Amino acid sequence: MKRAATIGAVLVGDLLLLWLTWSLAGQVRSLGGEQFCDGYTVWCDGRGDVTHAEWLELMNFRSGVVHGLSAAVAFILLVIAAVAWRHRRRGIAFAQVLPLLLVAVFAVAWKPYMSV
Repeated sequence: MKRAATIGAVLVGDLLLLWLTWSLAGQVRSLGGEQFCDGYTVWCDGRGDVTHAEWLELMNFRSGVVHGLSAAVAFILLVIAAVAWRHRRRGIAFAQVLPLLLVAVFAVAWKPYMSV
């Protein structure tokens, strides 16, 4: 019973970590958006449009922030799994597989811009 509660607590912690990551990634799209016409934070009207190089720089920055955040979350999940495995808590280690897969899918699917 105690082990099931521990696994449940770890999964709730994973869920909170993933939710925080998702919400922070949503806010990354607005970083630097006041000056850039990217179709999401600033509508493009033809005046003051950024150059392609400036647009790429902003998109690369946004991607770097989110992928760095995803890497940090994946590292945290792997550390939890490794510690659980070392302490013979195999259930917790195996429970980390789903959150790790979710982080991987999120990192691959995330785009630095919104399609409009």
